[in-house]
Amino acid sequence: MADRTGGEPQIDGRSTRWDEHKAQRQGELVDAAVALIEEEGARFRVQRLAERVGLSRSVLYRHFKDRATLDELIRRRVVESFMRRMEPTLTFDGTIEESVERVVGAHLDWVAQHPRLYAYMGVGEHAMGDGSLVADTKTAIALMLSERFGDVLKALGVREASIRSVAVGIVGFVDTAVNQWAGDTEREVSEEELRAMLCRSVWAVLDATLRDLGVELSPQQRVSDLEGAPAH
Repeated sequence: MADRTGGEPQIDGRSTRWDEHKAQRQGELVDAAVALIEEEGARFRVQRLAERVGLSRSVLYRHFKDRATLDELIRRRVVESFMRRMEPTLTFDGTIEESVERVVGAHLDWVAQHPRLYAYMGVGEHAMGDGSLVADTKTAIALMLSERFGDVLKALGVREASIRSVAVGIVGFVDTAVNQWAGDTEREVSEEELRAMLCRSVWAVLDATLRDLGVELSPQQRVSDLEGAPAH
């Protein structure tokens, strides 16, 4: 509420409490929608969500501008879950081989544990615009990886390396392969076979890139040792 004496605008406590309550309730509904998708699949109906939370469809929609807004908030919550799983793996602890297995494994593990949420991120009729949220998530992971690659290369004396495109390519390759595997009802490989294939492929790309830069490494080398190595 504005101060009628001409001073600084005053904050209406009732309005603030209502906004906080509204945001909390909206978050609860988004959580309920995520749980519903986990149980029933990516193409869930709002009516089912309304029934689940004990509201009419019209009352539920009072918390969201429209279906697109609801879908966007759900996708953001799903992306948050995915990133919480991925971010701790991007540290490059241990050997190169272990680092690759950890990142690839985290991606595959999350998808295997949440196949319906993963499918929801790419459902056409619910996609958010051009899918920028999902694309931005992949880009963010690729940028984190490229920064770590860059740190290791600098420690090895390689100052200029176009590693970002390689990181983007690796993330795209892994995601596309996992996406195809997750949606294939007649899977030609098991989860463990897919994991092993992806790790071999990622290392092959890294090895080829490093050799082009004049660096030859073993996948059994520890990243911390490489970062402590004198530059040449």
